[in-house]
Amino acid sequence: MILAVGWYCAEHSGILGRQGLSYQCSVAPAAAPVLALIDKTVKYFSRMTEESRCCLRAAKLAMTGARWPAPGQEIGLLCAKSEGLLRANEEYFRDYVATGRTLGRGNLFIYTLATSALGEVAIALSLTGPSMFIQADERPLAALVRHGEQMIADGEAGGMLALWSDSSAAVCLAIAAGTGGETLIPLPAGEEPNPLELCRTLQARVQRA
Repeated sequence: MILAVGWYCAEHSGILGRQGLSYQCSVAPAAAPVLALIDKTVKYFSRMTEESRCCLRAAKLAMTGARWPAPGQEIGLLCAKSEGLLRANEEYFRDYVATGRTLGRGNLFIYTLATSALGEVAIALSLTGPSMFIQADERPLAALVRHGEQMIADGEAGGMLALWSDSSAAVCLAIAAGTGGETLIPLPAGEEPNPLELCRTLQARVQRA
């Protein structure tokens, strides 16, 4: 089941929780401390892709909503959606060509992997569970929830964070053991929303609460 949902985009951020912990706030201007949501120094934060920064903030919000981690609890990470990954690869190879096709910048190269954003989140939030990129052909967001529940049931982690993100927004679902099928977010029966659309849906739901 989903305990909490955290979201972050350029317009707003917030939490939707199962036990009444719900709020939405405007995102601080760029000149303000960008790590206000993390409450710690994150090495190389400025070098991260925008997707990685959004994922980190959304994951921290989801963990706050879920009241994680409990002592000794191992939290894992899942992600889908390849738009941000493709953009990172485009930026690296443009840089590679611009420098004579001899050597691209290392700080761009490290984000060309599907699990790069997960690695940044795991390091910054001290998460020790498994990390995987899983892109289902149909309804990948719903598939993330199913995979997370199965990994918890198999004893691979005490909880899972599932990230639905691109280069402009991120939504993070905090998944715990449960009977399945329980959700806080109204996913349409047809095509699933992109991350920014889902952020706006969550904001509207919190404002109605």
